Amino acid sequence: TRTAPLTPAGTTDVGAAEYVTAADAARIGAASAKTPGSEPLEADQWDLRAIGADKAAKINPGSSKVTVAVIDTGVDDTHPDLAPNFSASQSANCVGGVADTSEGAWRPYTDEDYHGTHVAGEIAAARNGIGVAGVAPGVKVAGIKVSDPDNGLFYPENVVCAFVFAADHGVEITNNSYYVDPWLYNCKNDPDQKAILDAVNRAQLYAQLKGTLHVASAGNSNHDLASDAIDDASSPNDTTPVERTIDPSECLDLPTQLPGVVTVSATGADNLKSYYSTYGHRVVDVAAPGGDGRYQTPDTPSKNGRILSTMPNGQYAFLQGTSMASPHAAGVAALLKSKHPWAPPAVIQALMKAQADNPGCPASYDQDGDGVQDATCEGGKLVNGFYGHGIVNALRAVK
Repeated sequence: TRTAPLTPAGTTDVGAAEYVTAADAARIGAASAKTPGSEPLEADQWDLRAIGADKAAKINPGSSKVTVAVIDTGVDDTHPDLAPNFSASQSANCVGGVADTSEGAWRPYTDEDYHGTHVAGEIAAARNGIGVAGVAPGVKVAGIKVSDPDNGLFYPENVVCAFVFAADHGVEITNNSYYVDPWLYNCKNDPDQKAILDAVNRAQLYAQLKGTLHVASAGNSNHDLASDAIDDASSPNDTTPVERTIDPSECLDLPTQLPGVVTVSATGADNLKSYYSTYGHRVVDVAAPGGDGRYQTPDTPSKNGRILSTMPNGQYAFLQGTSMASPHAAGVAALLKSKHPWAPPAVIQALMKAQADNPGCPASYDQDGDGVQDATCEGGKLVNGFYGHGIVNALRAVK
């Protein structure tokens, strides 16, 4: 399920999309024009500057021999910012568990299924004088659609198909801004949930062994995945949910908690953990900009703390969520793979961690000012629950 407001599904974005109007574009464009070489809407992309991606693009925008597959609601490859970098030969529709590679099968069902298109732009929107730029504007991006047409859910057989297809078609990196439906956490002591866990894990390990690195969003529940217990009242989301208390070491959020998967938490414009972002010491690997429109306001023309990217039908909009953080990390991974083409997934992940900037645990995390801590950060300057090894750094990836 992607965490989008459109369905009860598991994508990991928070709140409704805020579209860029013609008037907005003119205002943002005027500000962007003050910086030579910028894309027309780039002045509002505080997230690129936060991780040095604007500077990295001038050194190495990424290799067209590297592909990031967006496992999601589909990608609109006709968008003018995505078309130059889209790889149709590595794209498919995996709904039903069998890959359909017919022309356009990877596209979203409707404009409301925008999640995957937004994610794709964050990774690889081209620097072509149109709209926005991605973190790695020189790499290829593919779309593997896994959302059910009736309810938007990301069922296990679809995700298994996506991992296997990506591996068999030479995809170097997958982005996974969702959790596998219908359970937010799959428990090893439940036979049905364990079967889901085992199947998805086998598929992602198959892909890893063939050279594919998986990057995934941590989730938007502000849960501590390193705690002893989590209350979950959202699952199963395809029928009546039941209230339960789970042990996050035994009940896993898929695919983000699987071995070898890069787990990404979200930060806002002040480099603080976003208010919604799930976290956890020794669970989160890295952090990346996912936006925080509630408490962290950037100094940009729109003053919008969310993430600006591509939408179906040539449009642009702001969204926020760990869904938006994961593609920033995937973009940095693509830059690293471009620089180190023979490096296996484990080495790319290690480099991403080693090059990250860790702000350390904040002295206080009372975002709403009510005198109560909104989350507790455990760990130190090198590794902690909010940021893992730190906020990813695109500029270091290309140097």
